Amino acid sequence: MRFAQRPIGLATRIYSRQYSTSQALPSRWFADLQTQLKELTTERYPKECAEQAQKLYAFSEQNWLELLAGQQGFLTEKKWRGIDNHQLLWGDMDSMGMYALPFSRLCLTFDRTRRVKFIHNHSEGATEEQKSQWLDLPTPRGLGLILKSITTEYKFPLEFPDRITVFYKLLEAPTHESTSLKKEAWILSETHRRLAAKLIEDTAIYDYKSAKKSVLKPFMVEKFQKTFKLQQERQKKYTEEADKLIKAVEELKTKYQ
Repeated sequence: MRFAQRPIGLATRIYSRQYSTSQALPSRWFADLQTQLKELTTERYPKECAEQAQKLYAFSEQNWLELLAGQQGFLTEKKWRGIDNHQLLWGDMDSMGMYALPFSRLCLTFDRTRRVKFIHNHSEGATEEQKSQWLDLPTPRGLGLILKSITTEYKFPLEFPDRITVFYKLLEAPTHESTSLKKEAWILSETHRRLAAKLIEDTAIYDYKSAKKSVLKPFMVEKFQKTFKLQQERQKKYTEEADKLIKAVEELKTKYQ
């Protein structure tokens, strides 16, 4: 028996200071993989095959955020989630089943929420003085950030009663000379286990008191660099996990086809 399927690519590349914003794996690779695993658990296949497929499927379900977002360099622990398992409300939709607010505005609303949380996360473990500066960074009180540009790539529309989780990452490690931060956000559908939208943003570092472009404080640069290094480590770890899962499914298909 042969599967009608899209090919699933293997391996992603790790960059020393900057990420590529392109997808290393097809956007539907995870959904396709789960579909194949479900097929392998049907009565058409031996019990041994079904049992192995069920174990692989359970692993994919328990680790889907890491396999999807983690292998792209996003930090998936709860504290790093800009929005975690958020319930979309029926009130957001009109009588035609479409969102009363355009999907683009919903995405930007989610984006603003997680952007502030991402910055505030970096105040953890800081001195009181440094913590105050971290908390002020998303505000116009002193050293702050101004959104220069944002690009949104929509994958498919979100619909009630779906839930979403939003992740955020640095696209490159800032230096002491950097006058901007480049970042990326993912909005993931819990129901479909897929990327619903991707946002790429460039944010200027701005001194509101002197009214001109600026650079980050040295302690901020060091903290962001540590975050970027952690992103690279997680990307490597979960890329390997994704590769192992894909290969395990391919081996199972080859053995029982």
